[in-house]
Amino acid sequence: MESISDLSETIEELLYQQTGYWLAAGGATLLIYDWLLCLDREVQYIWKSRWSFAKVWFICHRYAMMALVVAIVYGMAKPFTLFVILFRVHV
Repeated sequence: MESISDLSETIEELLYQQTGYWLAAGGATLLIYDWLLCLDREVQYIWKSRWSFAKVWFICHRYAMMALVVAIVYGMAKPFTLFVILFRVHV
C-alpha cells in the first residue's frame, strides 16, 4: 500500500502532466487558428504557383509541423485520460 506522501507525489505529477496537456492543446489551437487566417493567402501564393524548391520546402515544413503538434497533443491526452479515470475528475 502506498503511503500518503507517495500518493501526493503521484497526484502532483499527474497535475503537471495535465497542465502540459492543456498548454499543448492551447498551442495547437493557436497553430490551427493561424493556419485558418492565412489559408486564403496560402492558396493564392503557394498552391496556385508553379512547383519549385521553395514551394516544396514550405509545404513540407508547414504540414509536418501541424502533424507533429497533433501527434504531441494526442500522445499527451492518454495520461490525462488515465488521470480522469483513476481519480474520477470531471472536467
